Amino acid sequence: MKLTTNLFLSITVMAASLLLTNCKKINKNSEITSSEVSEHIIYLASDSLKGRYPGEMGHNMAASYIHKQFTDYGLVPMADNGYQHFKVVTGCSLGKSNYLFVNNDSLTIDKDFRPLAFSSNAETMGEVVFVGYGFEIETDSLKWNDYAMADAKGKWALVLREDPEPENMNSEFIPYATDRAKATLAKDKGALGVLMVNGLNTSKMDQPLELAFDQNMSDAGLPVISITREAANLILKGSATIEELEKSIVEKKKSVVLQSKTSIKANTEVIQNLTDAKNVVFMVKAKTTSETNEFVVVGAHYDHLGMGGKQVNSRMPDTIAVHNGADDNASGVAGMIELAGYYQNKANELTKNMVFVAFDAEEMGVLGSRYFVENLPTPIQKSSVKAMFNFDMIGRMKADSIGIAIGGTGTAQEFDSLLNSSKPVFNVTFSPDGYGPSDHAPFYSANIPVLFYSTGAHEDYHTPLDDFEKINCDKETEILNYSTGIITAVATTTDSLTFQSTGTPPSQGQRRTRLKVTLGIIPDMTGIQKDGLGVDGVRNGGPGEKGGILKGDKIIAINSQPVTNIYDYMFRMAKLKVGSTAIVEVERNNQKVVLLIQL
Repeated sequence: MKLTTNLFLSITVMAASLLLTNCKKINKNSEITSSEVSEHIIYLASDSLKGRYPGEMGHNMAASYIHKQFTDYGLVPMADNGYQHFKVVTGCSLGKSNYLFVNNDSLTIDKDFRPLAFSSNAETMGEVVFVGYGFEIETDSLKWNDYAMADAKGKWALVLREDPEPENMNSEFIPYATDRAKATLAKDKGALGVLMVNGLNTSKMDQPLELAFDQNMSDAGLPVISITREAANLILKGSATIEELEKSIVEKKKSVVLQSKTSIKANTEVIQNLTDAKNVVFMVKAKTTSETNEFVVVGAHYDHLGMGGKQVNSRMPDTIAVHNGADDNASGVAGMIELAGYYQNKANELTKNMVFVAFDAEEMGVLGSRYFVENLPTPIQKSSVKAMFNFDMIGRMKADSIGIAIGGTGTAQEFDSLLNSSKPVFNVTFSPDGYGPSDHAPFYSANIPVLFYSTGAHEDYHTPLDDFEKINCDKETEILNYSTGIITAVATTTDSLTFQSTGTPPSQGQRRTRLKVTLGIIPDMTGIQKDGLGVDGVRNGGPGEKGGILKGDKIIAINSQPVTNIYDYMFRMAKLKVGSTAIVEVERNNQKVVLLIQL
């Protein structure tokens, strides 16, 4: 929406006034209005909130603002006076006890070496064996085993990063070339720890890798340290250099193994930075003559990427600036606030209670909505949640020929007829899938019908350019008024929706390509469970369902090889072939169950 200079100035003054009064009460009415949508977004996407990153001051100001809007409308606070608290990991830092000795030479932290973010914390001592790229691959077209002639048990494995075909985007090495995959294999081979080094083909610069948190809480199960080529050459002194070894492997396409008598003593200490996160949870209580224990949830996430950077999925990772997130997702929160006021005024018409939730930590992997579903505040139970409506990025409607997208239309038998009963002035695209990268996914995994409203991604998505000036508040208001048709139909009837599964979950991709074989599950991508891989959903008709995997299972081993996190799972699956049978061990109700899965 293009603003004139005068309008822009008036909005700026209004925003400043709001900020100075710290959540000043807006002169609201119960109708959904463009002016109120605008005012909410101006505040939530202001520079002073600094991108609403969990745990930071601007994030807490956003939560307070939303809390006050719900309170002013007269909604009933749930959980802990309207807040549902939980912990998230926002990054990691080095502890004070990191050291690395090569024989008796002490290397310098940050200059010569640095633990990786997924390193385990341990003090370890042993000899070093160079194992090339650290592969063990056997497919129909590629056989490569760096451990065939290397005994890594009880030793440090010195490993080249990446693969010998860095320019080949379709290389068969790719599924095996991640740092996590190499650490998993080294652990399988009994290594004490892993020393990762960049060859010249990977990086001309000779410095240790940054401590980059990958938003997964699970560690590798052994120390993993990035070292420079200079440090690696000190370890290999008198035998060969890393540059020579890399050149030989790349030119001959043949594994090279070198046993070093060098002794390594190291201590790794990586600290996960825990911070407080919180969902904001309020209820519009149905004022019917009889008490109801049924609920409809309306949600939108309010967190964003803070000041950006490489660890928060910014699409401009080298630009440190406020990522205002006007569309993502101040727009959705503004809409949810307006809907809360709208339905509070219609409480006498409701047959179901309505719960309005501003979810936290969505950008970290829908952590807030997952926590909410797994820890429903009293008196809500999973069986009593009849539908969930999610609003994520609804402020930048494109041309009417494109309009908006509504996901999850196949998750209830009744959705198609309800949606088709009203025709908006803009185009609407329906998608039946209940899965998706937003806060409706955990609800769908709990067999709750969901609808997901979005105007879609754009060139400013996850950049500092996602600002209020580009929001079309009039169009957002049209979307919200349109959404009330089906929300009201669900919330004012005594009937319940009939949940149905929509099938295939999205594939979980590797770098540059995808797994060839999958179980057909929705895995826990966040690593909250550190002793296995949680199964958040199972695709109808997929190998996992046919073999007996259930939602809620925890995969602990594949073909007798341990699975402790998503990276172990991807590594194990990459080694399997279509048509083979995998022995999958799961933990279910505190008991181990062994399943045979035909792939």
